[in-house]
Amino acid sequence: MVENHPDIQRELGPDGVEHTYVGGTLAFRMFFMFAAAYILSYGFRVINAVIAQPLVDELHLSSTQLGLLASAYFLAFAVMQLPLGVMLDRYGPRRVESALMVLAAAGALMFSMSHSFLNLWLARALIGIGASACLMAAVKAYSLYFRPHMQASLSSWMLMAGSVGAISVTTPVEALLPTLGWRGVFAGTAVLCLVASALLWFALPALFKPQKSQSLSEMVNGYKAIFKHRHFWRMAPLATINQGGFMAFNALWIGPWFTRVEGLSNRAAAQNMFWISVVLMLGYMLVGVATRRISKAGGDEDQVMLVGMGMSMLLFLWQIIHGPQAGLWAWLANAFFSASSIMTYSICNKPFPRHLTGRSSTALNLMIFVGAFGIQWGIGAGIDLFLAGGFDYQEAMRATLLVLLICQFASWVWFVRPGRQTSHL
Repeated sequence: MVENHPDIQRELGPDGVEHTYVGGTLAFRMFFMFAAAYILSYGFRVINAVIAQPLVDELHLSSTQLGLLASAYFLAFAVMQLPLGVMLDRYGPRRVESALMVLAAAGALMFSMSHSFLNLWLARALIGIGASACLMAAVKAYSLYFRPHMQASLSSWMLMAGSVGAISVTTPVEALLPTLGWRGVFAGTAVLCLVASALLWFALPALFKPQKSQSLSEMVNGYKAIFKHRHFWRMAPLATINQGGFMAFNALWIGPWFTRVEGLSNRAAAQNMFWISVVLMLGYMLVGVATRRISKAGGDEDQVMLVGMGMSMLLFLWQIIHGPQAGLWAWLANAFFSASSIMTYSICNKPFPRHLTGRSSTALNLMIFVGAFGIQWGIGAGIDLFLAGGFDYQEAMRATLLVLLICQFASWVWFVRPGRQTSHL
């Protein structure tokens, strides 16, 4: 049936290898299936910012415990990246993501039923394992089955889909909390994960045949080449501390900033997070447009990322200094410029051949999510440390964020120092 599908075309490429491309309604269906799963993944990433206060109230968590609980998702996500790259190359995106989404459903259900910190942490980690393939599997599928000129647009659209996930867990989830509670919300997401898994498995054709052309050791050697390359270690600190730091703060601590630093209600905080997600989505779209035009004109597209991150850090400093007087508009501008961090993946891939770009992306993803885990936990630990030193909560958070900003600026300087040209592998 797949062989005769009108939306599937097979062509012999210039390298003598047959390539399979999808079009028509099947192309739309494939994008929709992977985007739907990524929306859930992104929602899981940021939902703790909305339910932070109910969790603290019910379980009496310290800031350190809250940060550690939320960051379990990032830790599990990071641990999965290297084996995930091998699994995607070997078994294909449809099989891998469909199976892992079942684990995400199990983790969400376990989270909804847990009453101890340990069980909640394990459930959150299981969610991270299950959601770990949602972006990388899509990138792999699009690179296999969509024509090259579509790749940049597909990446931008996926990131916009992720922003929809962030939007869906702000005001909508906050509105559901009085009736469902955070336990009911997670039980509902478990069902959605199972639906996403079933759609990937049953609604998409089995185009990918398991690959055995490379042994496991040969695939692992690909990672060795990436981790030995100087360009990777020029990019990794910037992505780890800046992109990972943005993810860590906006996935959890922006909620307590609005409620405990600015004194807003949980509903008002959720509304602010909704608008931040909308602006972030717009930023992703405009970054994609800007980089395509600059690249086509022969310019240095890296400058878009560097200027965007630089502006984001300046705004972050202004927000730390002004604290509760910073206001929503500063956060919206910060989110807009922070969207430039999506370019870390494409810039990291520049020196590597095509057969290694999947693994170079997951290697960078490993660093980003390790950073997000450490920073999200570290912010909580920093707040508790400054509180123990006599600071009030507002001062403790601002002091902790200042430490993060200093580290972000150092990683930015590390990348822009002389000799930024990349040598190809």
